[in-house]
Amino acid sequence: MRRLSDAHMAVHQPSVVDRQLQVALDNMPGALVYTDENLNFVFCNTRFREMYKVPPELLQPGRPYADVLRYLAENGYYGPGEVEAHVAKRVESLRNPSGLSLEDHTPDGRWYRVLRRRVTGGGTVTVITDITVQKQAERDLIEATRRAEEANKEITEKNRILEALNAEIRDKNVQLEEQAAQIAEWNARLETRVTEQVAQIGQMYKLTRFLSPKVSDLIMSGDADDPLKTRRREITVVFVDLRGFTGLTETAEPEEVMGVLREYHAELGRAIMAYDGTIEHFAGDGVMILFNDPVPVPDHELQAIRMAIAMRESVSALVRGWKKRGHALGFGVGIAGGYATIGTIGFEGRLDYGAIGAVTNLAARLCGEAKQDQILISPRIFSKVEEHVEVEAVGELALKGFQRLVMAHNVIRMRPQTSS
Repeated sequence: MRRLSDAHMAVHQPSVVDRQLQVALDNMPGALVYTDENLNFVFCNTRFREMYKVPPELLQPGRPYADVLRYLAENGYYGPGEVEAHVAKRVESLRNPSGLSLEDHTPDGRWYRVLRRRVTGGGTVTVITDITVQKQAERDLIEATRRAEEANKEITEKNRILEALNAEIRDKNVQLEEQAAQIAEWNARLETRVTEQVAQIGQMYKLTRFLSPKVSDLIMSGDADDPLKTRRREITVVFVDLRGFTGLTETAEPEEVMGVLREYHAELGRAIMAYDGTIEHFAGDGVMILFNDPVPVPDHELQAIRMAIAMRESVSALVRGWKKRGHALGFGVGIAGGYATIGTIGFEGRLDYGAIGAVTNLAARLCGEAKQDQILISPRIFSKVEEHVEVEAVGELALKGFQRLVMAHNVIRMRPQTSS
């Protein structure tokens, strides 16, 4: 373990031994990752990248390893439960390795055993072993033992019955007929259950295309409305896009444009999930997000503004990076509130979740009018949040599709909360 610390914490030029060690680590049957005393990522071998499908940007030296743990928790590697609870447990095991192993269960059904050990210098080495075969063998052994016990019990019972009721063959035949009927009933129940589960899986697939896992879980548990059913509801609509994106597509290479979109969508996605928004659709750099459907969101107008502010802060960092690469891009947001008809749009085999109403058009038009870093809100939204946010009046805007001028305000920041 000390050799591992010396090889990957030092900044000297790699020696022949170091390169041999690198080859050996990359050809280990198990995964290995090393974090420093501050729990930041230092190194991992090739097997780790194969076993855990983690975005490359999370595996950069100096990146907090907690980001990797959070990504894995959010993507189902640690099973059900609160994401932060899973992350806290594994961060503690990094900080104070106990010698006891953890087990990860990947979304594709594989089992990994995770063992951590402190090394000289304060860092931690984590070794991950694929124990899927062992787990399956354990389950097979348990099942075989159970079946053997049941078979032994059945044989013992049948022997007793045969010995006690040898003269009652007719009654035994009746009993066998009843058992056959019961098995047929069980088979019928099993078929029904399998059919229901297949239908449920199909419905979950449809949901996960446009809802966060948290919202999908609520719907499948019966604690939220079915988004496939058409209904009318008051919602808050957020529309965001990039200023100057059309110009970028005309001058930059397609691969570079896709790279910008990937970074941009990643930041938006984190904010949407964090604030319980529902993605209505993606259209290049434009994204439309709904609040208060299919799951009711208390103070959904404020929740939408908090999300927009978080997006503005995170995308601003991206904008600075893009500027260094020669891309003049900006970020704008439009937020409107009102009633809309919500449900599925399309045809069998290609259904999308959507909202129809003037509120969606108003949010899009406000976004189109927003300048760099502006979050323009409609009068209805402003009336509900003015005590909680600092704004500046933009004035009355002539928006396409609206006969009357629309008064708009730009959100500066959230007001500090005062204790009563």
